[in-house]
Amino acid sequence: MARHRLVRRLRQRGISLIFALLSLVVISLAAVALVRSVDTSSLVIGNLGFKQDATAAASQAAEQAIAWLWANRGETLHNDRADAGYYAASRDALDPTGHRSSAATRAVVDWNDDDCDSYPSGSFAVCVEPSGEISLNGGANRARYVITRLCATEGSPATVDCAFPVGTALSGGGNKGEINAKSPERLNAVGSSQQYYRIVVRALSARGTASFTETIVQL
Repeated sequence: MARHRLVRRLRQRGISLIFALLSLVVISLAAVALVRSVDTSSLVIGNLGFKQDATAAASQAAEQAIAWLWANRGETLHNDRADAGYYAASRDALDPTGHRSSAATRAVVDWNDDDCDSYPSGSFAVCVEPSGEISLNGGANRARYVITRLCATEGSPATVDCAFPVGTALSGGGNKGEINAKSPERLNAVGSSQQYYRIVVRALSARGTASFTETIVQL
């Protein structure tokens, strides 16, 4: 009888040991999953921070592009300046990110300064040269931009089709604030000598994080 009791106790201890080991395995797996979750969350938060940093840098580069336009306003902007990343035509087929279109007629930007070799052969028709590389925030960020004038072709805006801002004005002067249906004066659309320019910027941050921004300015 005593021997049977001893065997039962040993069996119970063996089963308890098995359950203890299984519990230990489950706890270990839960700990590993928690660590991985924390690591993934940290990675996502870090990438988001780098993305925001790159976007802020792109804004700084856009400001430099606007300053370049202002410094070169006039006849200089009637023709392409590929060395400065400026083009006097709108280039509607432009695919700045390289992922917007798969048409072989698209124009892509040589952001990597490799003559567009980073794009598959035959996947584009035109390789557009951007501006020189801009170092920002002590070298922590780098950016390049492309400026296009919203015109059909190069040339003086007086002779080519361009997008102009439109305003309104009274043909006869008139009195401000007065509404008179019997008045012969009418509101007429008037053109502006200012033009629209599109600025596309690609900025790079840590871990190769890239941010693209697009700005339309009127100068």
